[in-house]
Amino acid sequence: MKSLKSLLTLTSLALAVSGSALATNTSVLPTKESVVTNSKSMVESTKADVKNAANDKLKSMTDSASSTKSNALDKVNTAKEKATSAKDAVKDKATSAKDAVKEKASALKEKATENNQPSIKDKATEKNSIQLKIMRKKKHLKQKQKAADKVKRSERKKATSTKRVSKRESGFFCKSKHQ
Repeated sequence: MKSLKSLLTLTSLALAVSGSALATNTSVLPTKESVVTNSKSMVESTKADVKNAANDKLKSMTDSASSTKSNALDKVNTAKEKATSAKDAVKDKATSAKDAVKEKASALKEKATENNQPSIKDKATEKNSIQLKIMRKKKHLKQKQKAADKVKRSERKKATSTKRVSKRESGFFCKSKHQ
């Protein structure tokens, strides 16, 4: 800013000097008051230009920010509307599917009662009782297997202990023969 002021001052001085020299044959150097007045007016006009430029830039930035904000709000509102409509569509589909299943179930129930066939509940009860029987048989078989394994282990223990005793005795006799 200082260099701009000094450049403007020098320019104004040069213009003043050349203008006064051409107009009159008087002193080439301008008076101190005219230089100060010219310099002040140039500085004030420069200040006003800078201030106007800053105000214009601020206004354009504010307008840009508000338009960006409104665009973003519009996009958010559009997304909300789409989500709401999609949610409603899913609810409608779920309700219609639920109603269809209810109708099918009632139709099947009526058909089963008309044909004197066992109902689904009876079939489920029968299935559960069969599964319960199977589970009991598996449990019984596991218990039998555990008992058999236990007997085998005890027999193995007896056999190994008998072998150890016989090895000790045979080793004892063998040592005594060689000695």
